[in-house]
Amino acid sequence: MAQAQITPERNHDIVPVSLDMDEKNNELVHQDHLQTAEEIRRTMSKGGQVQMRSKHDDLGVWAAVKQNKKIALVAMAAAFSASLEGYQINLNGGIISNKGFIAIMPRDAKGAILGKYVSAWGGIQSTGQTLGQIFLQYLTDYLGRKAAMYTLFVFLVASVIAESLVKGWETWLVAKLFSGIGVGMLQSTLPVYLAEISPVQLRGLFINAYTFWFCLGQLLAGVALNKLQTGHFKTAIYTQWGMIGVMGIIFVLLPESPWWLVSKGKLDKTSKVLQRYYGHIEGYNVSDEVAIMTATVEAEKQTAAREGQEGHWAVFQGRNLLRLIIAAWPKIIQQFVGLSVFNTYSTYFFQLAGNKNPFLVTVILGCVQLLAMLITATLSDAVGRRPLTVYPYGVTSLSVLALGIIGCFNYSSKSLGSLLIFFACLATFTTTGASAIGYAYASEIPSQRLRAKTAGWGLAFSNMIAIMFSFCTPLMLNGNAHWGVKTGFFFAGTGTISTIVGWFLLPEVTRRSPAEIDELFEKKVPLRKFKGYVTEVQMVAEENKRIQEGH
Repeated sequence: MAQAQITPERNHDIVPVSLDMDEKNNELVHQDHLQTAEEIRRTMSKGGQVQMRSKHDDLGVWAAVKQNKKIALVAMAAAFSASLEGYQINLNGGIISNKGFIAIMPRDAKGAILGKYVSAWGGIQSTGQTLGQIFLQYLTDYLGRKAAMYTLFVFLVASVIAESLVKGWETWLVAKLFSGIGVGMLQSTLPVYLAEISPVQLRGLFINAYTFWFCLGQLLAGVALNKLQTGHFKTAIYTQWGMIGVMGIIFVLLPESPWWLVSKGKLDKTSKVLQRYYGHIEGYNVSDEVAIMTATVEAEKQTAAREGQEGHWAVFQGRNLLRLIIAAWPKIIQQFVGLSVFNTYSTYFFQLAGNKNPFLVTVILGCVQLLAMLITATLSDAVGRRPLTVYPYGVTSLSVLALGIIGCFNYSSKSLGSLLIFFACLATFTTTGASAIGYAYASEIPSQRLRAKTAGWGLAFSNMIAIMFSFCTPLMLNGNAHWGVKTGFFFAGTGTISTIVGWFLLPEVTRRSPAEIDELFEKKVPLRKFKGYVTEVQMVAEENKRIQEGH
């Protein structure tokens, strides 16, 4: 195992809450006041040890769950917002098969909505997502995570208003644009927020809760559409208002991210947030935890100044660019393994495949997604991010290959139709968990200073690819290409290549503190050796812990 050595003089800024030493009694003394960034900078400039990993980070996963019930409630409430995202996306994707909706749209000779309009709606939503993810990050950095939540809420309300007033393809196009912007903003804000309020050993659980609620929302949308197969499609649209209302209440009640508060020097407010949600924990010292956060942020600023990586484009400079690529890659793989076939256009896909009850298939896939998320959420902090990303995507690539092979035969027959559903379910199961881990990578890999920007750009790059597939996939399925189910061959190839790249690119950062991740990248530790590397941040925290225990 690679070991980092502590030396008196360091060549980087990740130096080992300034805990002062009482030399007379040889005891470590906690600071009773909140140390300012300037005080921590002075300590670091003098070569003093500045702790950047909390002693509470060593607690086991399930012990941490029992200990952090208050913040768990906050995280689950925040993650619930994703249920509207999943509900809206699946509702919009499935409603194109509703008789009442079809009746007000341009149709072909067979009575189905023209493929070019289906493509335009999917493309404009992905475009909106990209715009939301790129531009909201600046508001998120300057005004805070809560200001970002209020902004995305406005766009989601606007989208539901437009959907409620739909009269033709133009109105639906506007609704999809607003929906895409709101959803994109939500995707780039909530996982970052969850990562910043969570204990280190529970980040995976809470971030994956976001996708769990997303999947539940998708399932509920399928149920709603299944009940409304006749012309009353607007009733399903109106059901979104209840979820919007709950989301608004949650956003008002959520606390601001303590990490964002520290980055803006608002230490008193940080202290109040930590005291409210963590202060009940035995042995928890608010001043120490605030100092750890402050030291991490200050070390990042020093590194950025030394490397000349400051300003709006810092995310594309130096090691930050590598972190951006890593943060984006799991969600990029998601697009290349065929998400647009068996998820976004699931109803449309099975309709082309000749299935007589596509809404039932949508409900089945929703249940498969929930099962995948229950497994992924419980294992992500114990097993790690990397194995739960690479291996499932490999299975997905094989599954879409099987779909392509089935497409070479009469897949409308009962036996092959069942096999078609099986491999679609398998692809959905494996991709759901792996893509959920993608949000963890997008939120954990960036430095705290560039967390919102990196997550936003990373997800935006994924959606740029989604835009392409949103236009191309319906045309592959039922356009001039007439590939139908054979589209699986295409995504088997792209999925295999992108997954192999992921094998070499994605590191393991489970249960690492932000400062540890900074150190690993700054020292240029090989990506596949992150898991076993012992950082200086970790060694200093262990040394301070031994001193406190009197060893």
